[in-house]
Amino acid sequence: MRSEHTDSRDASAGHSRRDLLRTAPLGALAAGFAGCLGGETGAGSATGTGGGGGTTARWAGTQNPDTTCWDFDENLPEGPEGCGLVYPVFELERRLAEREDAPNMALVGSKELCSEQSCMSKLDSKVIHLGSSSVANSAKIWPENELWSIPYTFPVHQRASIGYSFVHPTTWEEYWVPFAKKYNVVPIGFDPPGYRAHLIGTGSDPGSPVTSPADFEGRKIRTTQSEVISTAFDELGMNPITISFADTLQGMKSGVVDGLEIITPYAVAAQITSITAQVTLTQWAPGLDPIWCRVDFLKSLSKAERTAFAEVTATLAEQSIQRTDRMYERFQGLGPDAPVEGSNFHTEGPDGEPVRVNWLSEDELDAWRDPVNPIDNRDLYSEAIDRVHDEFTDGFFDRLHALARESGVPNQSKNFTLDAWWDDYLDRM
Repeated sequence: MRSEHTDSRDASAGHSRRDLLRTAPLGALAAGFAGCLGGETGAGSATGTGGGGGTTARWAGTQNPDTTCWDFDENLPEGPEGCGLVYPVFELERRLAEREDAPNMALVGSKELCSEQSCMSKLDSKVIHLGSSSVANSAKIWPENELWSIPYTFPVHQRASIGYSFVHPTTWEEYWVPFAKKYNVVPIGFDPPGYRAHLIGTGSDPGSPVTSPADFEGRKIRTTQSEVISTAFDELGMNPITISFADTLQGMKSGVVDGLEIITPYAVAAQITSITAQVTLTQWAPGLDPIWCRVDFLKSLSKAERTAFAEVTATLAEQSIQRTDRMYERFQGLGPDAPVEGSNFHTEGPDGEPVRVNWLSEDELDAWRDPVNPIDNRDLYSEAIDRVHDEFTDGFFDRLHALARESGVPNQSKNFTLDAWWDDYLDRM
């Protein structure tokens, strides 16, 4: 795929965005495999120095540099000990600091500022310029984002389809441009996109594989604030509850909470796997945690700063999608032969033992898909779909569903290339 909306600097040079990224300054583009940022950000404080640009971007989120890394090998993280989450924000700060033409970036201690469910309100109120929140949690503030959590919008066993569709030119034109016009916010980065999964705590472990909706029926499962996920839970017979991570940890130990539905790397980073007996890979909704940025901030940057910021964030986004399969299958250990020896779900379970990983057969997946997939059960999600069609672009959900299954989706995430990015559309936002 190739965007029709490449900006003038790309067109005048006669190169695609992909070519431009490959010839950008080494400090920004070739430094992505040099390690992770260590140390803590102090409560309520801002840390980090930027390049030579005069503008400073303030970011906040729940990601902790002690449990977050960017680079990893097949089995063990090359960053902070105990790394469970592969996330680009600390690498973004590092790469910007290496460029003299880039804006500065300040990382704010998130515990003082916001939680995983409140950072977006801080972004709306201009307390920060950038903030991190999953698409599911962000729907509390920006309800159109419910669309991204509709179960089985994306095909199973094809993580590359999530990132491919999220940044496809059609999605920029029909979703992110009107989204930015309405909310003054746009995604400028994200973690390697995967699937959300269902976990059962040690306090509720039945001792046999938990693989079907019937096995989860009546169980109290912690989830996000997404309405469509709660709707799907109800349809499958589960009991969705929304509580804090801290209460979830205690509840899963005691059996007060039976489990949770989550983006799996966050379960490792938050040490939830230490009290997880089983993880069931339902592959039902995308696990995607973007870095959101205010559009007015992007427009306030000088031309040189904006160009540098676009180049660095585009490269990180492309690399996030490219490393998706390897991160989930080898580093997390969530493949058909899971848990992979030495991976997070092999070493970070209860008492350092493996978590039981339930890789579902096609028949088992059908038991999850059939009652909640949006093609056969569209009425379950009509409010979320109609909201986007009325507010943004009519028919977008159907095109998104088709995009995720078109021939252009790479068969492996490592083969993905980015051909459209936020700066191609900024003048339309």
